[in-house]
Amino acid sequence: MGYKRHPKKRNVDPSSLQMVYSKGRETILKKAAEFSMSENIDVGVMMFSPTGELTTYASKGRFEDMLIRHIEERLDDSDGPIENEEFLIESLKRLKLEAEKMDTMDRCDALQSKLNEINWLKYKAEEKMRLYKPDLSKIGSVAEADCHQAKLLEEEASANRTSAGASTSGRVDSP
Repeated sequence: MGYKRHPKKRNVDPSSLQMVYSKGRETILKKAAEFSMSENIDVGVMMFSPTGELTTYASKGRFEDMLIRHIEERLDDSDGPIENEEFLIESLKRLKLEAEKMDTMDRCDALQSKLNEINWLKYKAEEKMRLYKPDLSKIGSVAEADCHQAKLLEEEASANRTSAGASTSGRVDSP
């Protein structure tokens, strides 16, 4: 009666594969950062997720810059050329440029999103201001004027109740 080895079954569920990858990715990136700090060396990591997403890490600068530095140093030290070295260097420079453009585009998208949010807040504020300063040319009947006046009085009373509640809550009675 000996030990039977059970082969490990490969997990094929995409969501659990992605979860395992995410946990492992964080661990590997953390270890790479620790290793580069403790040994004072360049560390570069390139990983592909189960969905094909690329993750890169470079201890100093961009990953592309680190590869270019390494290739150029190797060219200086080696006796002969590296196969396809020009193509490799040009490809890395192009990748670096594309990554910088993507960063710029991401910042532009974030700024555009923020601008849209601010414009929405501005629109909402203008809507509120219309209640206080109505366009008199758009009030065409006495009923509309009465309705507008009732809304203003209701909002003013609500604001007064809120401010009165806030001022009395901070008051301390002395004996």
